[in-house]
Amino acid sequence: MAAGSLLGAGRRRLLGAAGGSLRGFAKEARPGGGRRVREEDDSAPVYQYAGARARRKARVFVWGFCHSGALGVPSFATPLAGYRTRRRIQPTPYRLETEDTISSAACGYGFTLISSRTTDITKVWGMGVNKDSQLGFQRSRRDRTKGYEYVLEPSPIPLPLDTPQKTRVLQVSCGRAHSLVLTDNEGVFSMGNNSYGQCGRKVIEGEIYRESHKIHRLQEFSGRVVQVVCGQDHSLFRTEEGEVYSCGWGADGQTGLGHHNITSVPTKLGGDIGGVNIVQVASYGDSCLAVSEEGDLFGWGNSEYMQLACVTETTQINVPRHLPFKIGKIRDAACGGTGNAVLNEEGNVFVWGYGILGKGPNLMETATPELIPATLFGLSEFSPDTRVTRIRCGISHFAALNNRGELFVWGKNIRGCLGIGRMEDQYFPWRVTVPGEVVDVACGVDHMITLVKSFI
Repeated sequence: MAAGSLLGAGRRRLLGAAGGSLRGFAKEARPGGGRRVREEDDSAPVYQYAGARARRKARVFVWGFCHSGALGVPSFATPLAGYRTRRRIQPTPYRLETEDTISSAACGYGFTLISSRTTDITKVWGMGVNKDSQLGFQRSRRDRTKGYEYVLEPSPIPLPLDTPQKTRVLQVSCGRAHSLVLTDNEGVFSMGNNSYGQCGRKVIEGEIYRESHKIHRLQEFSGRVVQVVCGQDHSLFRTEEGEVYSCGWGADGQTGLGHHNITSVPTKLGGDIGGVNIVQVASYGDSCLAVSEEGDLFGWGNSEYMQLACVTETTQINVPRHLPFKIGKIRDAACGGTGNAVLNEEGNVFVWGYGILGKGPNLMETATPELIPATLFGLSEFSPDTRVTRIRCGISHFAALNNRGELFVWGKNIRGCLGIGRMEDQYFPWRVTVPGEVVDVACGVDHMITLVKSFI
């Protein structure tokens, strides 16, 4: 059932287990006897309400720019019979038809990866722009007018696994034109553009990435990798020992290896995170953040927009530095193109950098983290226990989830990427209407994808 199509012909139903139904609600006896009342009662709509024990289904919802195919809905990019034009933008959440339980999703620059922890042969699917085989080898549709190739619907990406029926995919991540896939016992796989070594393999001069079958397995780590992150043209890897490795483009210092060259072999970072147990890394553009087990924050890479101005007056840092913010213990971080956000253990969200940061049009740049009022994320006297539990960001917008499964967004509304039903930029956190409890969310440049526990 497509999102929004809850009303059927004749009878309206909201499905859910452990529900009850009301027939002829609020009907009163009319002159003419009980027979007429019974006839009207039998013809009345049936309402079924989901109970507290109703089992919710795992769903995927998408929105934003349609022409690239990143939303995975073919009819958006290629109009159905009878429609003259394609749908350019999907401004509100739209349910993506998927057969498997999706556990991880990531948005790249015009493409999307989704994955399942199943032990079936197919574990990863891709959709959207595939000019550099960032979705693996696919028979892509070519758009001559726009100059790119794309995949219109979720298409299987075969991984070169040794034991495909035992290995599970834990996480996917997307950059500008490359992708990373993390498995539980066969390491990390990379695919797509490797011009700067971001796929963790030797750069080959003149290599053609279009319609490439190359999927590379990375094995240059001293411990098991538990998180992968794609920046724009670089990659980060976090191991279970809390060490961080990187490779790729380093012109802004985003590899954190003490130089500004490209690196094609994943190399362990030092600097202020040397010997520190890192529990999260974040990047999407050319700047990086890392969170330690103790709740300290570290950063490196591009600082043109004051992302790292607390520790440097230059526009770049090529080694990890401790960021001495006095905002409590950090539990989550989001690192965008020009702005950053962190979440502390009290559930408070702080933002800094440049752009639409979430505190109105008067705050467009700051080197010091600014607190976004918790009331903007659902806290009130009627729900005093509401707090933010997770934050994400794209190139120029942010997203936050609270413990009630509610999704809030703010920032540049590029091509309707915020999913709020209108095209204006959003200067304060705004709740996205999603039919269910949002479990996770991924932000791209001009589209988003959410994993939802839904009643429909």
